[in-house]
Amino acid sequence: MDEIHHDVDEIRQEFLKTLIEKDTGEEEIEMKDFHVERATEAGDNFATIVYRIKASYISGCHGSRKNRGAVFIGKFLPVQPKRRESIEQIGFFKREVLVYNDLIPTMINLQKEKIIMPDVPRCIYANEESTPIAAVIMEDLRPKGFRLANKYQGLQPNEIRLLMRAYGRLHALGVLVDRHTDYSSWPIFRFYAYEKHPQLREMVRNSLDSVWRLLEDMPGQKENARRVKDYVVKVDGGKERFLQLSNQGGGLQTFLHGDCWCNNMMFRYDTDTGEPVEMKILDLQIVAYGNPCRDLMFALYCSTSREVREQTPDFLKLYHDTLLDTAQSLGLVLDYSFQDFQKDMEAHEEFGFFMAMFIIPIILAEKPEVPEYVTTDLNPDKMMRLREQQLFSEGTATIKQRLVEVVEHMVQLEVL
Repeated sequence: MDEIHHDVDEIRQEFLKTLIEKDTGEEEIEMKDFHVERATEAGDNFATIVYRIKASYISGCHGSRKNRGAVFIGKFLPVQPKRRESIEQIGFFKREVLVYNDLIPTMINLQKEKIIMPDVPRCIYANEESTPIAAVIMEDLRPKGFRLANKYQGLQPNEIRLLMRAYGRLHALGVLVDRHTDYSSWPIFRFYAYEKHPQLREMVRNSLDSVWRLLEDMPGQKENARRVKDYVVKVDGGKERFLQLSNQGGGLQTFLHGDCWCNNMMFRYDTDTGEPVEMKILDLQIVAYGNPCRDLMFALYCSTSREVREQTPDFLKLYHDTLLDTAQSLGLVLDYSFQDFQKDMEAHEEFGFFMAMFIIPIILAEKPEVPEYVTTDLNPDKMMRLREQQLFSEGTATIKQRLVEVVEHMVQLEVL
C-alpha cells in the first residue's frame, strides 16, 4: 500500500507572516510560532482537506510591542493521488479560487452605493498554484460563534429562513455580475461540475439502483421500489437525464452555490434563545451558472425532513421576496414573478430527487463508519462502497426515513 502523507508541510512561517500582514495591515510583524490542526471531522466534508491554522506573533513599534494571535481556516488539495486526480478532473479547487479572486470581488465592486455583501467567509488568500502554496485561506468563523447545524436532525425552520435570505441575496448579486461581465460564458461556470467525471454514469445508476433494492426489503415499500426501478429503466440509468435537469434553464439564470447541503453552511445562534440569527455559505467549489432553483431543491431535499418541508410555500415566498428586494437595492429590475418562480421550482423537483438519492446516504453516514479522508485515498469507487455500506449494512433509520420521504413525495408529484 502506498504511504499516505497527511501533514501540511507546505505552510511556513514566512508565508504566515505575509498572510497576517495582509490581513491586519500591520507591517514587519515578528512571528513566534504556529500550529496546524484538523478543522473538520470525518464526514463533515468530502473534497478538500480543511485545517485550522493558529499563529502567534509580535506587532507594534519598539516600546509598544504586543503579543497577538491569529487563526485562519485553510483548504488544501488532498495529497492522496486518486482523490487529488478526481478533484482536479472536476475542477473543485480551481473553481473556488476563481470564485474568491474574481466572482465575489466583482459582486462587491459593481455596487455603487450601499454595499450588499454575500454571506460567505472573508477570504484572505486563494491560489491554485503551488508557489508559494496552493490553498484557500479564510477567516475562522468559530470564534464568532458560528457552528454547523445538526445534519442528522436536518435544518429546522428558522435555519431554513436564514438560508432562503442568504441565497436570495447571493442569487441577486449573481444577476448583477451576469449583467456586467462575461463570467457566465466561462466554461468552468457554464457546465455542471460533475459533467466531466469519468464515472458519472456508474455513480448515477448505482445510486438509483441501490435505493429501489433498499425499498424492496422495507415493509410497505415494494410498490415504491417498483416505481424507482421502472424509473431507472425509463431514464436508461439516469446520467443523461440528470445532466439535462442540471443544465435546464427557466425564468432566471444566475450564479449558484451548487453544493447546498447543511454542512456547507454555518449558523450563529443567539446565546440566550438558541435561535439561529446569522448564516454563512461555505465550500464554493461547485459554483456554477444556472437556474437558482437548483440550489433550493438541493438544500430542501438533502438537508430537511418531510415535516420541515411542509412549510416550503412560506420558505419560497421569503426567498422570492429577498431576491427581488436585493435586486432592487442593486438597481436591477427582475422580470421574474412568483408564479414564474413556482413553475421553475416544479420543473426542478426531479433534480432534487436525483441529488437526494445520491447524497443522503453519504452525508448521513455515522461517524464511526466514515473513512478518515486525510489518511484514506478515497476514490469514487470507495465513495460508492461507503454509500452501499450505509444502505445495506450500517444504514441508520434516519437515512432510510429521509429516502422514503423523498420517494413518496416524488410518487405524489408523478415524477415516479
